[in-house]
Amino acid sequence: MAKKSKVVQQKRGLHPAQLISLGYLAAVIVGTILLLLPVSKKGEGGATFIDALFTTVSAVCVTGLSTVDVANYWTPLGHLVILGLIAIGGFGIMTFATLVGVLFADKISLRSRLNTASEARLGGLSNVRSVLRKIFTVVFLVESSVALFIAVHLMLAKGYSIGDALWHGFFHAISAFNNAGFALYSDNLISFDDDPFVLMPINLAIILGGLGFPVIFEIGRRIVSAIKEREFRYVHFAHHWSLHTRIVVWATAVLIFGGWVYLGAIEWNNPGTLGPMSFGEKLLNSFTLSIMPRTAGFNSVDMAALHPSSLLGMDVMMFIGAGSAGTGGGIKVTTAAVLIFIVWAEIRGETAVNVGQRRLPRSIQREALTIISLAFTAVIVATIIIRLITDFTLDQVIFEVISAFATVGLSTGITAALGVPSQVILIILMFLGRIGPMAIAIALAKKQSTKHYEYAQERPIIG
Repeated sequence: MAKKSKVVQQKRGLHPAQLISLGYLAAVIVGTILLLLPVSKKGEGGATFIDALFTTVSAVCVTGLSTVDVANYWTPLGHLVILGLIAIGGFGIMTFATLVGVLFADKISLRSRLNTASEARLGGLSNVRSVLRKIFTVVFLVESSVALFIAVHLMLAKGYSIGDALWHGFFHAISAFNNAGFALYSDNLISFDDDPFVLMPINLAIILGGLGFPVIFEIGRRIVSAIKEREFRYVHFAHHWSLHTRIVVWATAVLIFGGWVYLGAIEWNNPGTLGPMSFGEKLLNSFTLSIMPRTAGFNSVDMAALHPSSLLGMDVMMFIGAGSAGTGGGIKVTTAAVLIFIVWAEIRGETAVNVGQRRLPRSIQREALTIISLAFTAVIVATIIIRLITDFTLDQVIFEVISAFATVGLSTGITAALGVPSQVILIILMFLGRIGPMAIAIALAKKQSTKHYEYAQERPIIG
């Protein structure tokens, strides 16, 4: 009887996706309360509720959009709260909670393992503790290295004091690796448009955070193996890579270098962006401009001055986003790649979707199509509503909407000028984008039904 009661209780327990959603919601509530405190805002009085809520959701969802000037609106305590929310949101509420349990209690329950596996996209449960420690190690090494490099440069080249240099270094390193896009400068990173010693470390941190931890771990294992075996041929690395890693690495390279060429060509002579710069600065800032739509949110040029064709190209890049199980957002490069493989297989008339001598399961194909459909629907509905209740152009609105949903943080400058209803829509989009359309759908589903039969097949006319 006790056994039956325990089974019933387990069945009634919350799904990991629901717990993850509740975890982010709890972080939003706590963060909003902290930012509402008068000591978190500069000047007299506290922040308005919508400004505190918007900033909190943007930080927890590692987006970077803001209704206020982050540098001048919040006090150092407010900045510290934002930084903590970025760290928690990027690392994952459930992953972070489990890590604390592992480090301090050295105990981990099955429920915590399930939650962490869902949050970090882990394949199994037996190695969660090891994976968490590896994640913490990677986060610490990358953020510390980038922070110290930037701090030293700010001290030597910009005349910052040790304290200010370290604070700015760590803030922007954490914001970059978590693909958040928050900066301690009113113009974001525009004042560093001629400084590769600031932009390039930030770009590197963004790329690493966007690859995803599974890819970083696998590349690390291959490098260590190659060093031990003293075998450094490219084939040694590529031949045994998992399909996920190959897709993420190649897709990331294509998006970065394709975006670099595309945006550089369009903006090369634009007097509002790259036009006045030297040849080297144009290359640096067009490369940075290509990195940021990978859901980072920093900008070293005036986004409002970009050509509409550049905005459209960045819309596509933002919607695709970064790699799975990383700190970036979007529908993920693997999802977009699966869609391309499905289309290619259908064009060739193949009965199965094959990629690199591997067959994609039909469940993965359905999941990719579902995520893309839900994401597209969310973007279109939000764009229509905001366009109806504001006077901004379609280019501006759709850019802002995709930036929010893909947790990018880039803006043409209209976020603060939007009315409260539009800002609430962006808040919902950021939350949906961080949790993920598929996770939201699973969390809201009351139960999953399994049918032990199939209906007769009939084909409707397509096309």
